[in-house]
Amino acid sequence: MNYLTLLEVTDLLADILDFENVTAGTIDTALTETIGVYQRADFTPRECVGTDSSYETAKLRVLIRWGTNPTNAESKAVEVAGILRALRDMPTASHIIKFADVKAVRAIGKDKKCVCEYVVDADIIYTERNEE
Repeated sequence: MNYLTLLEVTDLLADILDFENVTAGTIDTALTETIGVYQRADFTPRECVGTDSSYETAKLRVLIRWGTNPTNAESKAVEVAGILRALRDMPTASHIIKFADVKAVRAIGKDKKCVCEYVVDADIIYTERNEE
């Protein structure tokens, strides 16, 4: 199975949010409103007994840097978590996201420029897209 990439999730979030400053694996700290999509844990393929599995799990962390107002930053983090929770049978470039299990939404404080930061942790369950 080909694995779901950070770029696929990044593109999906950017489209849904209609926001261009969503990046994979990095963020531009010069921006006060930006979202980064990261791997939360090392990828370890599941081992199935008897046969290959038709689905896989991507453990992701979404970093939301959203201005200097904590209320606005929290609102954006909750919005991103809601988008992830609502994903059902959502196609990406090469996969279909079956659903996302949001594990946590939490504040991680402000950076040295006083920009508020939140993270949303989620497990995304997906399958390969079969184009026939």
